[in-house]
Amino acid sequence: MTKRIDYEDLLKSASMSVVKEILRQVSRHGLFRKQHLFVTFATTHPNVKMSDILAKEFDGEMTIVLQYEFWDLKVDDFGFSVSLTFEHADETIYVPFASIVSVSDPSEDFSLEFMPDLTNVKKISKPAADKPQSGNVVSIDMFRKKDD
Repeated sequence: MTKRIDYEDLLKSASMSVVKEILRQVSRHGLFRKQHLFVTFATTHPNVKMSDILAKEFDGEMTIVLQYEFWDLKVDDFGFSVSLTFEHADETIYVPFASIVSVSDPSEDFSLEFMPDLTNVKKISKPAADKPQSGNVVSIDMFRKKDD
């Protein structure tokens, strides 16, 4: 039994549960109206999966925007994978929840911040992000009704 209640850890865990649920809802239903998510994460986390090109360009921290050009958002217990377009090239990345620095939706005045602890992090061997299939990929966002 612990000698004290770790309120900070409880709040971090509860906040991360909110992030997981947000991403699960976006993966099932997409974004609504003018919503968009900014997800900032530590690229130095050993379980982040991204191309070598992106890893070199974003050495330390990276912010992705989930708004128009993303697809294949998949959420598991440890993180999420998503396909995005970077400078006209499609990339699939995997972001462990433990690497997240912040999540925000400026359209809803919502934000959460975290302090990722990268010490004693064990690399998982689970293949998280699949490579995108070859061929044309069409985002369904362009067919969604825009609610203003």
